[in-house]
Amino acid sequence: MGLEVWMRGLVLLVFILIGSARAQDAAVTAPALAASATLSGYVSTGYRWGPSPGNFAYGLSGTTSRANAFSLDVVALSLHRPMENWLLDSGYRVDLWLGPDASDLETGSTSNSAELRQAYLDLRFPLVNPLTAGETSSLDLRIGTFNSIVGFESPDHNANAHYTRSWGYTIQPTVHTGILAFFPGTGRPGVDPLYEWDSRYQIALGVANTNDPRINGTPANADRKTLLAGLMWELPEALGPLGGSRFSLGYVNGRARTGSNPIQNLSLGLGLLPNSEKWNLSLTHDSRILPGAGNDDSVFGLYVGRTLSDDLTLSARAEIYQEGAKLYSGESAAEQTDGQSLTLTLNYKIWENVISRLEYRWDNTDEPVNGRHNNQGFHLNFIYEF
Repeated sequence: MGLEVWMRGLVLLVFILIGSARAQDAAVTAPALAASATLSGYVSTGYRWGPSPGNFAYGLSGTTSRANAFSLDVVALSLHRPMENWLLDSGYRVDLWLGPDASDLETGSTSNSAELRQAYLDLRFPLVNPLTAGETSSLDLRIGTFNSIVGFESPDHNANAHYTRSWGYTIQPTVHTGILAFFPGTGRPGVDPLYEWDSRYQIALGVANTNDPRINGTPANADRKTLLAGLMWELPEALGPLGGSRFSLGYVNGRARTGSNPIQNLSLGLGLLPNSEKWNLSLTHDSRILPGAGNDDSVFGLYVGRTLSDDLTLSARAEIYQEGAKLYSGESAAEQTDGQSLTLTLNYKIWENVISRLEYRWDNTDEPVNGRHNNQGFHLNFIYEF
C-alpha cells in the first residue's frame, strides 16, 4: 500500500514540475526538457437516464448508483514524449486517471480514485542505414504497461465514437505489463505504432506477465507468460472494392493472476473504405476462449459513421453476442444468455476542444438478466480535451 501511494505521489509531482517549467523561466536545461514532452488529457462528465434503475445494472452503461444522475467519470492526464527521429530514438508515456472510473482500470491492487492508466518507454533500433539503402527501416520496442493489441475500442472515453463501451470490449484484455515489438517501426514523428503505420503491413509480437490489467501482477506459476501477437495489413488494390481497406488481427494467450486455466483472446477487424468520404464502416469479431464445453464468448460488431455536417456526426454500433461465461455484472449461471445490442450516438461540436454526445443504447437478451429482457438508456456526455 505504501509503495502505491509513493508511486502516485511521484507521478503527480512529475506533472506539477512539467507545468511549472512551462509557466516560468528556470534553468537552461529545464525549458529544453519541457519542450520535448507534452502534457495533455481530458475531463469526462455525463448524465444517464433510463425508465428504471434496472436499465443500468451492467457496468458498460454505468452502474445503478449512476442511474438518473450526473456523474464525473474521469480526469485523464498524460505526459508524453513521442519518438521523432528515423534512426536511434527513445520516448515515453505516463497516463494517470483520477476519479470514479479509475478503479475500473483494475491496474492497482485496490479500488482507488487514482490509478496508473499506462506507463511505458519506447525504443527505436534502425535495421538499415537510410543513407546507403535509400530507405529507412526500424524495429520499435515498447516496455512497461501499455494498451493491449486486441480490441476495437479503447479504455479512454475520448478515443471512441460512443460513450458506452461495446460487449466486445468486455471480453478483451485492456492493458498488459511486459514488452512489445513492432516491425517495421513507424517513421512519422509522434505516431503511435500500435494504431498507425507507414508500410502496407505491420507485425507486433510481445510477452506480458498476465492477460489481466494488474500492473506487476503474475499468475500462480510465474513462468507461465502471456503471449501477444498482432498483424495489421492494408489490402492491395488488386482486391477491387476492398483495396486500401485495413485488416487487423490480434491474439493473446495467457493466464490471469488467479486460476490455472489458459485464456485465449482473438480479435479481428476490417475497416472498409466506402465511396463517399462522409461514411466510415468497420466490421469486428471478438472472442474469448476458455477451457470446457460451452464457456467461449463471441461478439460480432458493425460500426457505421456518417458525417452530417462540419460539426455534426452520427455513429451506430450493432452487436450480436453469444455468452458462454459471465458478461453481465451480478448475473447468475442461470441467467447466462445470448443477446443483441444497438447504440446510436450523435456528436455535435459546439465548442472547440469539447466532445458533446447524445447517446441511446438498447440491449436485448434471449433470457432475463437481472429480471429484464430489454435494457434501454439515454446518455449525455461532455468531454473537454486539453
